[in-house]
Amino acid sequence: MKVNPAYRDIFVSDLSYETSAEELEQLFALCGKVQSVNLLTDAQGKLKGIAFVRMSTAKETRDAINTLDGTYLTDRYISVSEARSKEERTEALEITPSKARRRRTPPGRKKVR
Repeated sequence: MKVNPAYRDIFVSDLSYETSAEELEQLFALCGKVQSVNLLTDAQGKLKGIAFVRMSTAKETRDAINTLDGTYLTDRYISVSEARSKEERTEALEITPSKARRRRTPPGRKKVR
């Protein structure tokens, strides 16, 4: 994966469903200036437990990732990592092969080959 020196977006997961944008902004402000916080919601408007945070500089982004990953926030330990583009995510999936799914024999039946 190529590292973009101008990367300023952070992916935050494992958030509590009660977490607010203000709480995230206050937490990430410890590492620098926060430009935006975007909490993702489903079609009904309920929080999904993930967010994107944009910092002012790439250095602040690296500091936030290194400092805040594993932080305890609103009854959960959050996961903080560099946000990746859709192309980067699909490349990563293509590189790692998925495991073949094994079929289980239903209880009470013998396996026939």
